[in-house]
Order: sequence, then structure tokens, then C-alpha cells
Amino acid sequence: MKIIKQTTYDTCLACALLMIVSGNKKDEIEIWKHGWNFNYLIGQLNYVSKKYNKSLVAYIENKYYFQELLKQKKEKVDLKNEKINLKLIEKMIKYNNIAVYVDAYYPYVLGNYHAPHFWVILKIGNDFVEVADPWYGKKIKMPMNVFKKAIISLRNHLGYSPVLITTSK
Repeated sequence: MKIIKQTTYDTCLACALLMIVSGNKKDEIEIWKHGWNFNYLIGQLNYVSKKYNKSLVAYIENKYYFQELLKQKKEKVDLKNEKINLKLIEKMIKYNNIAVYVDAYYPYVLGNYHAPHFWVILKIGNDFVEVADPWYGKKIKMPMNVFKKAIISLRNHLGYSPVLITTSK
């Protein structure tokens, strides 16, 4: 998988989607724009699934958010309401690369800078996780406990629903 570096502050999801569907970097901004017409997430999922003729599966933890997204999803996007945890991630990584929504504060700990961000999980070991980070355009290896904190902080500190995205098997 080729790691794609985002060109704007807001295109981490577009770049993560391009990485998991083996898409073209030139589509980054166009994908991002499709998040404007709908909910940010579902607009980009719908566009990428159609443009690249790929079926995408998004696991949405928050039940209310899941129900709202169901109203806007298109044919090649499947949504599942499920808790995002290490058990689910380990199950899904066996089949494909997956994008995961996290708090960008981890693993960098940049002062008080907390913000939602997407990574693509490349590898999971017993005590580490390796991700492709579109912000830096490179692989980042971190301790497992830091990775878990990034998901928990997204949910508990920032108040966002954790999300996991992959292509269908």
C-alpha cells in the first residue's frame, strides 16, 4: 500500500480512503469536497465507493450517528453499528487495511492539541500498532496502549464516535 500525505488540514479521511482502495492521490480534494454535501463521512464514503467501484464497510460505534448515516448511504456502502475495540480491529485487519478514527493527540502529545484524525492500520503486534499517518505521509509505530488511548480519547475527550472503515472481503 502506498502511503498518501494529505495536502490540507481536512483531508485525512480522503487520504485514508485512497490508501485502502489503492486510489489516486489526484482525487484527494474531489473526495474531500463530497463531504460538504452530506455528512462529512458518508459523503466521502459514497463518492469513493462509486468512483473506484469498491464496496466499503464502515463500523460506527454511536447508535444515533449510525442511524443518521443510514439515511444517506449509497448502494456500495455498508454500515454496521458496533463498538470499535481491539478485538474488532484484529478481526478486520486479517482481510484488508483499515482506516480508524482517532484523537491525533496520540502518539505525538503536542501540548493540548486534541483533534479527530484518520489513520490506516498497517500491522498489529502483541504490544504495538503500525499505522500510515496521512498528516505526515509516513508509517508510525506506537505502543499498543498509546493506540488504545487514541480511540478512547476520541470517544471520551472529544465526544466523537469511533469509526472503522474497510473494503468488503
